[in-house]
Amino acid sequence: MARRPFDPRLARGGLFDGVRGASVPGASQAPADPARPDAEPAGEARAAAEADAPVTVTEASVRIKRAVEGTGRQRIVGEVSNFSQRQHWYFTLKDSESQLDCVMWASSTGSARVVPANGMEVVVEGLPTHWGPRGRTQLVVRSVARVGAGSLQQRFEELCRVLRAEGYFDESRKKRLPSFPRAVAVITSMQGAALQDVLRTARLRAPFVRIVAVDVPVQGDAAAPAIAAAIDAVDRRADELGIDAMIVTRGGGSIEDLWAFNERAVADALLRARTPVVAAIGHESDTTVAELVADRRASTPTAAVMLLLPDREGMRQQVDHLHDRMNFLARRRVADGRRTVDQLARHPFLRSPRGAVDLRRAALDRLSARLASAARSRLARERAAVGELRVRFEAHRPAARQAAARATLDSLSERLARVVRAAAAGARARVEGADRQLRILGPGETLARGWSLTFTEDGRLVRDASVVRTGELVRTRMSGGTVDSRVERVAPGEARDAPPPGVPG
Repeated sequence: MARRPFDPRLARGGLFDGVRGASVPGASQAPADPARPDAEPAGEARAAAEADAPVTVTEASVRIKRAVEGTGRQRIVGEVSNFSQRQHWYFTLKDSESQLDCVMWASSTGSARVVPANGMEVVVEGLPTHWGPRGRTQLVVRSVARVGAGSLQQRFEELCRVLRAEGYFDESRKKRLPSFPRAVAVITSMQGAALQDVLRTARLRAPFVRIVAVDVPVQGDAAAPAIAAAIDAVDRRADELGIDAMIVTRGGGSIEDLWAFNERAVADALLRARTPVVAAIGHESDTTVAELVADRRASTPTAAVMLLLPDREGMRQQVDHLHDRMNFLARRRVADGRRTVDQLARHPFLRSPRGAVDLRRAALDRLSARLASAARSRLARERAAVGELRVRFEAHRPAARQAAARATLDSLSERLARVVRAAAAGARARVEGADRQLRILGPGETLARGWSLTFTEDGRLVRDASVVRTGELVRTRMSGGTVDSRVERVAPGEARDAPPPGVPG
């Protein structure tokens, strides 16, 4: 619970006797306490006198403060507006009919579950209080929770979504601002500070540009139709009145105050307008549908004027610069012309035309001599080329080419015969060598040295004595013929140990 304000009338011990509530903030005249032994009995006359007696502003403020804080902790739902985030949070909680100032101290913002934003619908808990020095009643918020986006913010976002889909915000359809407007129409409230900012800036910047003020309400239910009608009317008579651009503007405020510039009627009028429009609504942080649809957006009314009107001082400096440059270029052009005239006056042709003709005649003679020499040189080169072509032609005649081919053929035939003879001799030598090796390695030579080959009756070569049997018919091949015989005895191993019969050991 909130701490109750100090009241010296309720202090015990007599330390603050005689001190009025006005001397201490938060003090007030307290009723007598019947529980105290020194309490004075209050009669009806005294009570009536005290009821009719006037009180000071401070005493009334203390009573209001006590009554407000006596309501205790409150839990309130509403839409956030005018949110300011510094060390502490300051904002306004509102609904369709009322609004309540709120503050959330830095000691509580650290534990907040959500940071409020303009248009956000929240539920806050806190204690109401009344601040006497400013006569301000506000809610000291302890906690804040989001419910959902506020109805106005929802309407703004939905309209932006629809208009963006329909091309209202496309940069391609926005018109260029005039460089030197003849007159500018300012659509705003005549009582607002925005018009004064526009007029003051226009007088300082470009007093030669005519300002046409169009008075319209900029707040309330009738504002949006009036603004749309003013835009249409000015656009229809723009050529007649010489108006080259419009400024739609107003000062700052809450989202409710600026809502007329978030209506579809104003957006449609801005889209229809053929005259370029600059919108400057509210503060720089505020954004309205009118600013998004307009051809250019300015942060303030002064900035809108600076966008549209040329700077008088800048134009004067530019004119002075152009004047100086024109004088410089003119003087340089005159000097260049004078030098050209002097050069022409010194030209030999103008001073002595016959001498110039003689010079041209001498040049013509030189060119004629060069032409004749070039023709002779060209003729000599052509003759030499013809002679070279004749020699090449003679070399390519059919008879000459046939003789050359015949000589080449005879040479190749002789080389081919030599190669064939050499190849045949080499082949013959290789065949003879192979024949000698074949005879040396062949069975004939082996048989001639006394060896023989024995075959079984079915023609298999006998490589081992164990493969033949006694009584088997075998055929032995030796030098000079073959011998058929029958096996009478097989003695394994004797061929290795002793030579065959009849062979010296």
